[in-house]
Amino acid sequence: MTSRSVAVVIPCFNQGGFLKEALDSVFAQTIRPAEVVVVDDGSTDNTAAVASTYAGVNPVRQPNRGMAHARNRGLAQTSSEHVVFLDADDRLLPDALEIGLAELERRPDCALVFGRCERIDVSGRRLPTVAPPPLAEEAFTALLRGNLIWTPAVAMFRRSRCGSALRFDPSLGPGADYELYLRLAKQRRVEGHGRLVAEYRLHDASMSQDPARMLQSTVTVLRAQRPYVKSSPSRRAAYEYGLRSFKHYYGGQVVTQLRQEWRSPHRWSALVRGVMALLRYHPGGVFRQSIRYVHQFAGRLRDVIRLRAGARTRSA
Repeated sequence: MTSRSVAVVIPCFNQGGFLKEALDSVFAQTIRPAEVVVVDDGSTDNTAAVASTYAGVNPVRQPNRGMAHARNRGLAQTSSEHVVFLDADDRLLPDALEIGLAELERRPDCALVFGRCERIDVSGRRLPTVAPPPLAEEAFTALLRGNLIWTPAVAMFRRSRCGSALRFDPSLGPGADYELYLRLAKQRRVEGHGRLVAEYRLHDASMSQDPARMLQSTVTVLRAQRPYVKSSPSRRAAYEYGLRSFKHYYGGQVVTQLRQEWRSPHRWSALVRGVMALLRYHPGGVFRQSIRYVHQFAGRLRDVIRLRAGARTRSA
């Protein structure tokens, strides 16, 4: 492969309904990718059929093992110097690969560059999107504050600079990509360029819609960074800020989900998982929510007592 060659790896589990849009966005690039691999992660829908309709696609099938395994499997099938991981429900903008290559060429010692994305809904319509802040400090410190790489599609990796570190940890579930960015940023140069390169789809089946799992995974990933922040006040402050933010964001979503769905018996197993995630990863949120419920119950009890007292007075 040439030094400008790019591989696009698309893991897919039961996202056949979106896969055609993802592949169309790849083959509409201003720079044609040298390799396109679709890893069918044990899908039971039409994923294999969709992938087979594209002559330039290398389809790979495996039993369902999760997103991180699928990304690693796809990476192992490629040899290009540059790699983009595109989720099957997302889309690349037409100049995404050209921008990524240009940014890496401007930074020959860089292992990873990343841009930004716009959010879209299930039908592909654009949603309001507030861009993440540009890097104003070292990438590792900035990533401790929050995952600025909202979806893997906005990132391009240089294989020769990443080396053996370019691997997703399957034990971390949906936080595996965040852990990879943090690990690379500790050891190698990572830069953001701020240019729009992808569309990030929000829908009910995406992993980001499982807040209990996201809470568990992101907090686990961030807590593992503690040994690397102790000696640096700025890193330590960023770490503490990120931990609070993730707990507040995903913990709040779990609480909202519990409030909305606790009357649905078919959701009880997921709700129990949500409660356990809160107790383990965000106990402070459980305490605050419990206090809120106690106050609400006390207020309602006072209203009932007043109503009954008023009724007795009128009857007398």
